[in-house]
Amino acid sequence: MSMIHIADLGVQTHLLHIVQSDDLYLKEQADVLWFDLLQNFDYRPFQPLAARYYQALFQFNEKQAIDRQKRQTTTSLANPETQHEATGRLLFERATLCPDAPLLHPPQPQPAPTPHVDPRTLRPGHPPQRLAGREPKCFFALFQAFLGVALRGRAPEPESVYEELTSNPSFARTCGFTLPAPNRAYRHSDTPSLRKIEQFDQIMTQHGLWGEASLDQVARNLHNGRIQAESTLVHDTTHFPAYSSMQVVEVPESSPSSPSPKPGAKNPKGERTKKKKRKSHPKTTKPCRCPDRQHCPHPWVSADEGAGTVTKSTGMYWAHKASTLGFPGQEILLDAVAMGDAASHDSKSLTPHLHRLFDRHPQLESIVTRVLDDGAADDPHLKLHLHRTWGIELLAPINPRRRHPLRDDLPRGIDHITPTGTPVCRQGYPFEFLGTRRDTERFLFRAPDHQGQPVCQGCPQRAACYRGESGARQVTIACERLPWIDPHFPQPSRRFQKAMAKRTSIERLHKLMKYDFGDPRLTKRGNAAFQARLDKTILVMHLVIAHD
Repeated sequence: MSMIHIADLGVQTHLLHIVQSDDLYLKEQADVLWFDLLQNFDYRPFQPLAARYYQALFQFNEKQAIDRQKRQTTTSLANPETQHEATGRLLFERATLCPDAPLLHPPQPQPAPTPHVDPRTLRPGHPPQRLAGREPKCFFALFQAFLGVALRGRAPEPESVYEELTSNPSFARTCGFTLPAPNRAYRHSDTPSLRKIEQFDQIMTQHGLWGEASLDQVARNLHNGRIQAESTLVHDTTHFPAYSSMQVVEVPESSPSSPSPKPGAKNPKGERTKKKKRKSHPKTTKPCRCPDRQHCPHPWVSADEGAGTVTKSTGMYWAHKASTLGFPGQEILLDAVAMGDAASHDSKSLTPHLHRLFDRHPQLESIVTRVLDDGAADDPHLKLHLHRTWGIELLAPINPRRRHPLRDDLPRGIDHITPTGTPVCRQGYPFEFLGTRRDTERFLFRAPDHQGQPVCQGCPQRAACYRGESGARQVTIACERLPWIDPHFPQPSRRFQKAMAKRTSIERLHKLMKYDFGDPRLTKRGNAAFQARLDKTILVMHLVIAHD
């Protein structure tokens, strides 16, 4: 007995269904994931999203007509702000210089609820009826085209989508498009132009619909049991090279409007001023094509909002930075959000990102008890804040930062203690951590073994260091001398290392996110476009999880 979904009532079922030979071939290929996922795509969970898109499309077209009329009938005064003044203003709006600036990219506003489109009437190939004008392109076909491009390992951007649709008829047909004929009138089902694809992505980005789609899919996977909630989260940041160039500007001491002396000039007391601080900053431009930008009425904006200098062990990059959170056991990425300023320190994103995650998925707040992070989060104040706010234990490897080795008042035979807290003997052997003596509040270390034998046996420094006949030298260090080591859960212990071994899962998730379901190279500028790229990737990854 077959079942009929209530949303399909009143819709004529196709009596003929043409099956292409290449579709039969793709169906037999087990490694062609995109074809199976798109062909069996369940559109029903995305009907409310489609309704909001069509509403936003109506408002977009209406606004375009109003703006076009305003440009023809009104004249605006020139913008009095100079490019130099705008650069100073934009510089002090960045999160690294403005404490009130948001550390994470804020969510986009949702479209207004009018005119209303009933989601239950929307299905693939059936856009809402319009009283005038051409029928719009099908939301579901465009939506699947972006998903399919990401599943094929390419960047889900309009240029890549257009290339796939025009060069791969099987892909276009699977998404729901028909091939246009030269002598045939307009059909809303025909493969769209690049301009229409760009318009679709622009509307989805401006109204945060990509983010809404990814959020709903993650919530469905958690609710349906596709993802099992874990008590441990893993956090890290990753960068994408920016599609822009930077400029180096001098940072004023107070504000852009206040004059400051030249470097090397003498102040009233006769003392020379300090050298000005310099900072990498996006170029300042105007979002228009006016021939005289210096005197046109349009405002000055940042050419690539959110881009900044990202410092890694492999070098410095002009890039955008994203904060990511996931489950290490199942290696599933839960959320990725663009940072307001890529030059911000990695540890700054953890607290606001946890707030964002628990606001979006409240059921996780009572489950998560531990977060794994890299050395950038090795901060006692950050650990205390997470413990007091959510009762979460933050684990991070020791970050030596600018700490110097300890060389004074050391046990016999010890040359120095490294910035991470490891004693090194005069022969150059780093000692192994054994544990903590709670009664005396001291850390216990032991000389290592070499080929099954302690290095102390036969050591030339043995007479001045180790006085035993067998075994190895052991030393104790007061806990107060190594305050960066937690005596209750010491970072050098094997128990800590075993717990931190799960943190490497975030690196594999970054690889999936940047290479398997996309491309690390950005083709758009601004944090809104970067956040849309992240949302598309999260959506595709969780659609794969939900796919049978």
